[in-house]
Amino acid sequence: MGPVRLVVLAMGSAVAFGLAIVSATVLGVDLLRSESPGPAPQLGAPLYLLFFGTMAGVVLAGVVAWRVLDPILSIYRRGGLSVVSGLATVLAMLLCIPVHQLGGRAGLGALGLGALLLSLLLARLVRVVVAA
Repeated sequence: MGPVRLVVLAMGSAVAFGLAIVSATVLGVDLLRSESPGPAPQLGAPLYLLFFGTMAGVVLAGVVAWRVLDPILSIYRRGGLSVVSGLATVLAMLLCIPVHQLGGRAGLGALGLGALLLSLLLARLVRVVVAA
């Protein structure tokens, strides 16, 4: 159960970190959007922030998974699990939609903070599992 527990905790930590980044991105986009949208879509800073922030969340989730999965010696397995963690962030980021609709900016902030704290907690648990 040791290696499986290590992988589940590490991947959970990575996905939660990616969700925190994406939540901050969506919050930033919401702050940048104008209150009265015009007939043309806003193609400036909000669009670029949304695109690059989302990509950063996916990539950073993979980086966090790579770092937390440090006890796994196989680069192939570590890399595969890191890629899966990054892509799993895409599913987790769908939580931002209902949270934004129901809770607004405060909900997004709470989601991001909660995801960041969960990521740190799970990363700490990985270290406990490795030490045991």
